[in-house]
Amino acid sequence: MFFSFKAMFHLKKYLAGRKDDDPALFVTERRPYRRLSKRGFQREIKLIAIRAGIRKNVHPHVMRHTMATLTLNNGADLVAVQELLGHANPGTTQIYARLSSERKREQYKKHLVQ
Repeated sequence: MFFSFKAMFHLKKYLAGRKDDDPALFVTERRPYRRLSKRGFQREIKLIAIRAGIRKNVHPHVMRHTMATLTLNNGADLVAVQELLGHANPGTTQIYARLSSERKREQYKKHLVQ
């Protein structure tokens, strides 16, 4: 798995501030501390979105979809994004390959206009 320096900084800060000995990476905020459930992750993402003033329905899969789309739109190779997402079939990854109008224009000029 890959982390930016900023993500690594915040992950280390989170781990250093934990007051439990649970082996799970993410745990509940209250005792008894236990592994954060799928629903717990969804709730945390929703709370972050609300604090950020985002009114759309935000959940972990939206974040995954956004990362894949932005990565592809910024020029990443489809196979590389497929590997990052853990997809066995490239067709599954192509769902995320929706290019913005600007990216379409850029690719047209780069590859088709002589």
